[in-house]
Amino acid sequence: MGLDCFSSKDDKRAGARKTSRDLDKRLTTWSKPFQRAIKILLLGAGDAGKTTIIKQMKILHISGFSDKERQEQADVVRKNVHEAMCCLCKKLHEEELEKNGKKFQEAVDYVIEANLPFTEEYYQAVALLWENETIKDCFKRTNEFQIFDSAKYFLDKFETIRRHDYIPSDQDILYCRKKTTGIQKVEFTVKIPKKYGGGSQDFWMFDVGGQRGERRKWIQVFDGIHAVLFLVASSSFDQIWREESSTNRLHEALSLFKDVWDSRYLRDSGVILFLNKQDVLEQKLKSGQRIEQFFPGFIPYDDKLESLGNYIDRARAFIRDLFLEATIEKRHSTLDRMLSVGPSVIFTPQNPRDEPRECYWHYTTAVDTSNIKSVFNDVHSMVILWNLKQLGLQ
Repeated sequence: MGLDCFSSKDDKRAGARKTSRDLDKRLTTWSKPFQRAIKILLLGAGDAGKTTIIKQMKILHISGFSDKERQEQADVVRKNVHEAMCCLCKKLHEEELEKNGKKFQEAVDYVIEANLPFTEEYYQAVALLWENETIKDCFKRTNEFQIFDSAKYFLDKFETIRRHDYIPSDQDILYCRKKTTGIQKVEFTVKIPKKYGGGSQDFWMFDVGGQRGERRKWIQVFDGIHAVLFLVASSSFDQIWREESSTNRLHEALSLFKDVWDSRYLRDSGVILFLNKQDVLEQKLKSGQRIEQFFPGFIPYDDKLESLGNYIDRARAFIRDLFLEATIEKRHSTLDRMLSVGPSVIFTPQNPRDEPRECYWHYTTAVDTSNIKSVFNDVHSMVILWNLKQLGLQ
């Protein structure tokens, strides 16, 4: 009986050891790719184009979008159409409503009150309104209120989108907008250039919501990040912040960039600045918007760089330098304060690193696949080189 008792204990110990080994094996299986993968974090204020970059990675490095995903995106596109037209209707002045008559006013009311699923009567109302010059004149002053950048793109395609058999193209999916909440991740593999050893490299890219309420979640993905891609909506120089009507959106982005650059959590991560929405910026400046109306500091800058191309080139350079100059300043990060355990606690490392850091930058148009492909060829090589240096191989 005693021998049976010892045998039972041995069996239990053996079973526990096997369970422990199985657990360790599973952990190792997961941790190896996590340690091997290069992790890139997309940061920036809301509506900067972070989710569009994730979509581009699916197009460029995975298999694109499945039929199911396209069907799901069709509803998102139709909601975008509704959001755009509803926004325009709500911003019409009383005299604009009155001068267009009863049929116009009924169409406005119908659109504002509509809900999914949209009816044929709804589509007819949208078509009537988008053909009206009053609505188009309202669209010309969209810098005065919040409307997403691709609103005109979808309204111009409305006759295609309203069809029951509509399937979004890649470009439609890149342009469509849906607020990001929580954390998204995409995994892909990139070939390593022969000059860096050849083979392939796994990348994990994380996208987190840029609205203020989402920023407390950022710390969840800070661990082990190799590079931060910070996106700026360069075209937002004349817009107000969605969550605070007294704040300029480009000022908000600049303040957030300073916090990210100075954050102790990201001190060992490379930072790459994407000055995004260059296409929208160019359209605005060509239509007559002047950056000095919102950023008076551009006036002496413009005079100093009169020889640097045209007005658009100088405006792009001015916005770029606003952010690059912020990398020189010495300051505490309010982001660290927000992410700390206490409401106003900032931890200072015992051995702070004072090595100089470089901020690499690119002018980008996130909805342009060829532009993003070209830019990311540089980014991938840069991040791989950083990783090799950290491993002492360069």
